[in-house]
Amino acid sequence: MNLNPDLEETARLEALAQQAQQYALHMMHSTGSVPLTVIADTVDGFIFGMPSGMPDEAAKDRVAEVTRLLAIAHGARAIMIVAEAWVRMAVPGKQLDTNSPPSQSPERQEVVVLMLEGQTRSATGLLPILREGSGEFREFGQIPALNFTSTSGRFTGLMPKHPHSAQVVAAAKAALLAMGMQVVNRGFDPSQN
Repeated sequence: MNLNPDLEETARLEALAQQAQQYALHMMHSTGSVPLTVIADTVDGFIFGMPSGMPDEAAKDRVAEVTRLLAIAHGARAIMIVAEAWVRMAVPGKQLDTNSPPSQSPERQEVVVLMLEGQTRSATGLLPILREGSGEFREFGQIPALNFTSTSGRFTGLMPKHPHSAQVVAAAKAALLAMGMQVVNRGFDPSQN
């Protein structure tokens, strides 16, 4: 009996999104922040990679490259980039300021961004961070369902569309080691994260 590949991928992507949300919630409660994290869904379980932050364009390019290499090296079926960020949302009747960075806007909102990519589609989700007056994390605001649409940008197109040769996989693993990339396999049990 053949299962529907689209339904299998949907279930896999939803499980990865749930894992990322649980991970983000755990990190916010335990440390008050979420480090930049790449989660890969592999046949061996979820693999977590934590590249350094993204202070500039070169660092952002490095994170994208690490994510691409991680997906190749570990035969990922789906990947998720989890990162804290400042965003500005468009307000009806008010022009959105696109000239200044969101971090400098008085209308900014602190969120955890979830960038999900499977082999055939991708989605981005935002987890609004709600804090107490003291700055301590309270909870995530309303979490919208992931909207699977086509996306573009630096952090898209990182998932391989087909399996790679053993030589390409070995080269990706070697490149990750040369970058000092730490990879931790936590299996499928989210309580271990």
